[in-house]
Amino acid sequence: MTKVNNNEVIKYKAIFFDFGGTLMCAESDNVAHLHMMKDIIQKFNLSASPEDMVVKYNSYLFTKEMTLLDTNPEEKCFTPLRESTKKAFKGVLTEYNIHPSNEDYHWFKEMYYKNHKIYVKLFPETMGIIKYLRNHGSIHIGIISDIDNDYQDFQFNVFGIKEMFDSITTSEEVRSYKPEPKIFQMALNKAGCQAEESIIIGDSYKKDIIGGKNMGMSTIWINKSSEKDTDKNEADFIVTHLKEIFPILNNLIK
Repeated sequence: MTKVNNNEVIKYKAIFFDFGGTLMCAESDNVAHLHMMKDIIQKFNLSASPEDMVVKYNSYLFTKEMTLLDTNPEEKCFTPLRESTKKAFKGVLTEYNIHPSNEDYHWFKEMYYKNHKIYVKLFPETMGIIKYLRNHGSIHIGIISDIDNDYQDFQFNVFGIKEMFDSITTSEEVRSYKPEPKIFQMALNKAGCQAEESIIIGDSYKKDIIGGKNMGMSTIWINKSSEKDTDKNEADFIVTHLKEIFPILNNLIK
């Protein structure tokens, strides 16, 4: 399907996906964090439950909307995810009067990767959707993700999916998080297309949908909570599950 913009017919040239929570199962990431907390409890002999530790860890990492906290709100500078997770690790231990050493930070990094390799999973439909789109050779398939380069490389190699995408644009690459326009513009530049010739698919209304709409992209919102908020009506398409985008994409790119 094509869309009409000011009486001009424009074909879609690129489809971009968010990664975490969209192609990667967010619940599996939570499972990885739970096992991380179990490892921390064991190593430092803490009297705490893994569930409570996850809550503490997340409180140092995320806002109520599950977006990354500003490390320094006054400076408003970009902070890689690895620095935010390091700060969260330190914050959790400080509550138990433990001040981590450099060796502890190194251990945390290795443990972080170990648990994410074991427990983080793609949604069952992810591979089918990407392979389906690959059959449309003219469509550029990209990733736009708030992720560090090293973790993206690590996780995509674990899943064996890196070569399935034409472009991968990370927040660390552009030193900016969604919904800021820089990360979207970089992705569009890589695809060699205009915003109105592209589609963004994501599970975050604020980061993916608003960010994409502000650029002029078409949007598919995976609203897993099925929330019905009249203020959240900017998405062109709304689904509750990744598998529901098959017929939408079929109509848009046929």
